[in-house]
Parts: sequence; structure tokens; C-alpha cells
Amino acid sequence: MGQLIGVVIGGVLAVVGGAVTAWLQARHQRKATRAKDLWDRRAALYLDLLLHLDGSVSFATDALVPGYYGPQTTEQHQLRRELAARVSLFGSPKVRSLWEAVTEAMADLHNVCTEGGFYTRQGTLPADITDPEYLRFKTAQEKTEQDLIERLRLEVDVDEHLKN
Repeated sequence: MGQLIGVVIGGVLAVVGGAVTAWLQARHQRKATRAKDLWDRRAALYLDLLLHLDGSVSFATDALVPGYYGPQTTEQHQLRRELAARVSLFGSPKVRSLWEAVTEAMADLHNVCTEGGFYTRQGTLPADITDPEYLRFKTAQEKTEQDLIERLRLEVDVDEHLKN
């Protein structure tokens, strides 16, 4: 009888242990799948942020700014709202503040270019502008953009995964 009780207890423990192991493994798999999905969404968002660093969907202004800066069309306003929502949901606070800083630096540069009369009739900027104020704002805009790019690379761990 003692042997039978030992076998039954051993069997019950084996079944319970197997069930707990299966449950833990399934839980771990769900968490890993969720983490990968969130990472994929964040990486896609960060790529979209880089693709739209032209100022057309900037956070720097809600108003229509004549002269090539800020959302100009209904589609650009919609894209801006979508990017803002995705940044709020999937982006880090640091990335959001850096993206806002980049777009504000772009707005500042745009204002300097507009006030200085640097835009051509086609809305482009000549390559040979030497105005000190323009150069200062251009350098600031480039630095904030580089800071954002470095942060995006850090958060998606690009450099770690692309080592040769």
C-alpha cells in the first residue's frame, strides 16, 4: 500500500510539474512575442520619424506656416496626428522630446531663412549662404537631428545587432 501511495504521489507531482512547466513556457512565449511586436512597432515608428524629418509634419507649430514649413495639406496634418499618437504610445519620452527639439530647430531655421530672404523663387536654399545667423541655426538644427538619430539607434539597438 505504501508503494502505491508513493507511485500515485509521484505521478501527481509529475503531472502537476509538467502542467506548471507548460504554463510557464507558454507565458514566457507570450511575453517574448509581445516584446517582439512592440519592438517592431517602435522600430517602424522610429523609421517613420526619420523619413519625415523635412518639417512637413512638425510638432513645432499647429498653424499653417507659409513658405515650406509645417503641415500644409490635410494629409500632412493627418500624418502628423498619426505620428504624434504613435510616438505617445510606442516612443520613449526622450525620443519625443528630441523629435520636438529637431522640428523646433527646423522651424527656427525656416524663420531665419524667411526673414533673411534666403529662399529662392523655387523655395530652395542656395548652397553658398554665409550669413552667420543662418549658419548658427543650421548648425543647431543639424546637431539636434544627429542627437535624435543617435537616440533612435540606441533605443532599437541597431549597432549591437549589426556588428560584423
